Amino acid sequence: MSDRPEVAGGPSGVSASPAAASSGDNRSALTKIISGGGAPHQIDPEAYAADLYCPSIRLIPNTHLIMNFERNADEDPRKLLYQATVSDWARGCTREGTDQVRIKVGVSGHVTPGPAWKGGEVLLPVKVMIVTPVEDEKAVYDQVLNVPVTLGAGTPSEAWTMVDSSFVVPRDSEMQILVGFDEKALARR
Repeated sequence: MSDRPEVAGGPSGVSASPAAASSGDNRSALTKIISGGGAPHQIDPEAYAADLYCPSIRLIPNTHLIMNFERNADEDPRKLLYQATVSDWARGCTREGTDQVRIKVGVSGHVTPGPAWKGGEVLLPVKVMIVTPVEDEKAVYDQVLNVPVTLGAGTPSEAWTMVDSSFVVPRDSEMQILVGFDEKALARR
């Protein structure tokens, strides 16, 4: 039996001298055996993280179109300033810290000038709600974001897009994202 300490590492029989064991080289020899002589491998902890839950997104019923008329026009087509539509919506999620999710919401569509439009900037009131799936849909977020669109008189429709990533929610909570136009905000202008 040898009085030199053995280095764990399997059947290769690699051992270190007593001088190496006392100087801390034992750990170095072990690292070389385990890593095949190369540097230790770095492992990304995200590779083992569970899939990230990202809430579904849908359009709020009957909020895909708004029409803005001149004051006291009672929806006379000749007094239409513009009409706007929501045609597409999407969301994406990323981890925020250890227990939260940041949600990026995107909404887009078109604005078409009406016969009474003289040109200028339109502010589209886009509503974004993040709700829990309980019976009364308790809102975690309920915001109206004004999306500016420059629209010339008599021009064809203009595309508009709104992207906002300011929504942070608890990581493992079941929720739903709702988007659409807010006609009440338009009426208050």
